[in-house]
Amino acid sequence: MEKIGWKQFVGQNRIKEVLEAAFFNQTMGHAYLFCGDMGTGKFAAAFELAMAVHCESAQVKPCYECDSCRKMLHYSHPDFHVIMPVSLQKEHRSDSKLTEQGWKYISECVNERIREPYLPRMHSGIPNVPVDWVREVNHAIHRGALKGGRNIAILDGIEMMSKESANAMLKTLEEPPAGTLMILISQRLHTVLPTIVSRCQILRFSCLSPEQISSELVSRYGIAADDDRLKEVVNTGSLGQSIYLWENPDEEASIVAQEFWALCVKNDWIDIAKKIDQIALINNYSSYEKMFIQIMNLIRNSFFDRIVDTENYIMGICSPKVALDKVRSVDQLEQLLGLCEQAINRIRSRAAISLVLVDFAISVMEKLNGKK
Repeated sequence: MEKIGWKQFVGQNRIKEVLEAAFFNQTMGHAYLFCGDMGTGKFAAAFELAMAVHCESAQVKPCYECDSCRKMLHYSHPDFHVIMPVSLQKEHRSDSKLTEQGWKYISECVNERIREPYLPRMHSGIPNVPVDWVREVNHAIHRGALKGGRNIAILDGIEMMSKESANAMLKTLEEPPAGTLMILISQRLHTVLPTIVSRCQILRFSCLSPEQISSELVSRYGIAADDDRLKEVVNTGSLGQSIYLWENPDEEASIVAQEFWALCVKNDWIDIAKKIDQIALINNYSSYEKMFIQIMNLIRNSFFDRIVDTENYIMGICSPKVALDKVRSVDQLEQLLGLCEQAINRIRSRAAISLVLVDFAISVMEKLNGKK
């Protein structure tokens, strides 16, 4: 079978086979829903598939060199559109409509996403999908492809759409013009409206193996395969999170994460309450998000790294054996990681950090000790 020349999209061989078969057999549907954890390749796959569709090369697609590929890489192709959550500031809106600065900011955000499709985006405010943007893309889709091929739209983070934005997009999804390809992306399939799910072909992205992540980091940064730091970041299951942890070795956030997670494992509410008061004084939502990404990494490492006796595990507050013994199953591991994702989403919505930490600590203690 012919293959697409994936350059950015890492792993996920089953997904690649499905997309390649549909692409080369000309059996692609009009709407796909890519779902899975952050940083597992959903946007990278969507973008490279869109590039392959528009690529002018007669050989490997996408070629990254033809006129269409270059325009795609600079987000200037007339038949390619992206919608994603952004954090708009006051200057980006006027009378509830996007200003010229707002549209410029959106274009910058999309270009950044194309350049680094795996990296998690740190928002300075509450992210949302502007309805103006959805209507603009709707108009472009119904206008039809200007170059006679497919009109492609990637809708990233659809679970964060407002009701108004979702309804505007749903009308186009229900009755798309011929030649339309819509790729929807979500981290949480269960939060997507059933009316949207029913109109899409669903592809589920799995977690990446430590070996796949390690190989990509070695290639990306030119580091040795036996670099000790790799062991600290490759068990995330997410290339995006591993890249972020590698590029942002925030020692303060790491220490706070280690201490807070260790107290949750110890089930000591008095010390937890004191630590929550200390963390609340940081008053930096970006640091809070980093902290929970670090906690996710700690949880994965505590589960997968069973053989290695890490002397400095969680700063000496909790022994590796205690943590490993308490995380007993894959199901429990997934539940704990889900609690972290919920906390990160609440942080991005600017919820009171003390309440986020209290809810997280209580839920962790319940999961680890099997009681309310």
